[in-house]
Amino acid sequence: MKQVEERYINFEASKMAYRDIKNSIDTAKREGKEEGLAEGREKGLAEDMEKGLAEGMKKGLAEGVEKGLAEGMEKGMNKRSLEIARKMLANGMDAATVMEITGLSESQLQQLKG
Repeated sequence: MKQVEERYINFEASKMAYRDIKNSIDTAKREGKEEGLAEGREKGLAEDMEKGLAEGMKKGLAEGVEKGLAEGMEKGMNKRSLEIARKMLANGMDAATVMEITGLSESQLQQLKG
């Protein structure tokens, strides 16, 4: 009878040890997954931010170049219109005709005369 009790006690101790080991393994797996997910999220966010920043800079540069070209063209055309108007006025053309042809305003012509 004593042998049976000892075997039963050993069996129960083995079951407890098995449960402890299994719980430890399950806990380690769970914690490993959580750490892996956290690292993956962090890395993904960093990569997404870097990619977004690069795309934003590229888009901003393209928009800046486009806007700069448009403004430069507009200023150049305006400057050329002023030069043409100055020559037209110097050759005796009336202000109304100069404004109609060049698209300049009366105040712009006044600045040329003044």
